[in-house]
Amino acid sequence: MAAFLNALMSDIANRIIAFLMDKFPKVTTPTTEGMRLHDLQRLLLRVGVIVEEAEGRYNTNPLLAYQLNMLRKEMYRGYLTLDNLRIHGNEELKAKDHDVSNSFFLSKVNAAKRLFFSAGNKHMEKDIHQVLDNLNNIIVDMSEFVTTLSNYPPLYRKPYSMHFYVGKCMFGRQMEVDRVIGFLMQTENPIMKNVGVLPIVGPAFVGKSTLVAHIYNDERVRNHFSRIVVLTGDEINYENLQTTLKDRGLTMHQGNAFGHNDRLLTIIEFSEDVDEGLWNMLYSSASGCFGTGSKIIITSRSDRIKNFGTTQALVLNFLPLEAYWYFFKILTFGSVDCNDHPELESIAMNMAREMNGSFVAANISSGFLRNNLTVQYWTMQLTLFRAYIQRNISLFGEHPYALLRKNKHTCCSIYSNDRFLVYSQYPTCLANDNNVPAITVDDLRSGSLKCEGEFDMLLWKSHILPYKSYVVRCMTERKLQ
Repeated sequence: MAAFLNALMSDIANRIIAFLMDKFPKVTTPTTEGMRLHDLQRLLLRVGVIVEEAEGRYNTNPLLAYQLNMLRKEMYRGYLTLDNLRIHGNEELKAKDHDVSNSFFLSKVNAAKRLFFSAGNKHMEKDIHQVLDNLNNIIVDMSEFVTTLSNYPPLYRKPYSMHFYVGKCMFGRQMEVDRVIGFLMQTENPIMKNVGVLPIVGPAFVGKSTLVAHIYNDERVRNHFSRIVVLTGDEINYENLQTTLKDRGLTMHQGNAFGHNDRLLTIIEFSEDVDEGLWNMLYSSASGCFGTGSKIIITSRSDRIKNFGTTQALVLNFLPLEAYWYFFKILTFGSVDCNDHPELESIAMNMAREMNGSFVAANISSGFLRNNLTVQYWTMQLTLFRAYIQRNISLFGEHPYALLRKNKHTCCSIYSNDRFLVYSQYPTCLANDNNVPAITVDDLRSGSLKCEGEFDMLLWKSHILPYKSYVVRCMTERKLQ
């Protein structure tokens, strides 16, 4: 009887083991592709630490700044490739095999890796090869880079999480900042009375004012100049230029008393083209009344100001998709691990691709997405966002953000079959918070907005320098019959 029970128990155990082996996937040896992805993740973590450490130091070496910029670009590209792979793999995983996704001992990421490569996506595989090669090549000399970097003092002492750092600081312009500060610190020939002029050119809302604000707020710049003044083109009185240069504008920094021998930094923001003859008059007056070592920074959307500089102009462009996705992802997810929300990550990437590089759109969208981490809500927002884009293409023939950059009307809401709300004058930047309108974009999105005629609406209020409030003028219009 005992022998029979032993045989029965042994048979039952064998059947249970066989059932479990059939039920769950076998653990296989990691594939070559899986190892490449593991290497990419490892390299990106290493590069991220180096980049974050480098961005937290006063780096005055242009060669180090260039090397850091190359490393940063490859990091953005690597994360975009990795996120694309994870999103694509999770979509295939969900569609092909629910059992694999429910396995308790296989991570979703590993399953996504296997399914993705089994689909034979050669284009993505090629991207991974190239990103790995580029990262490996550029990281070869990183030990020397890190050693040199340790000689430069830190910008701050307290640690910052990345989402807090990006949310409170300017993003993606470190190399440009270094170049402008290098120009400002440059010693001028005391015999020459000419004032150094740096033109900064770029399309609307690319971040020219933000870049300049972070530069004049830098401790090195404030210690170098006795006075820092910001002027707009509208504030210039060409009949009394010396009074304009000395007494007008917004003083951002005041050291010792203004005098002929003091170094003055003047930032002039031109919203439109400026006549070359008028600029020559302005520059001559500045050369006559500014102290030795004074500098001028001029900003404009027009390429014509390139000819006004005493040095090569700095041209700003919108972030490439790799950097923009990194920026938007961190703003949107914050301290939440996006790996735990693959469907939300996929929706966020689709939104980022539609935003046309807009910083304002990224901040507005990330704000309301963070408040509701559900697939249904994010899917609805993506649908509404795409409808908004198609509505403007249908009515005005262009992407809404392209229209806004040209200061053209943009349709933002449909009231009925023939009535819709549009806004223009984007953005109006108000220095006085008391003038900011009470109506916000949240009122528009919630459907509670019942205003008629013309009115102003607060689109977004920036939390970084120069703390601008982006206001639009709204009006109700009807379709042309």
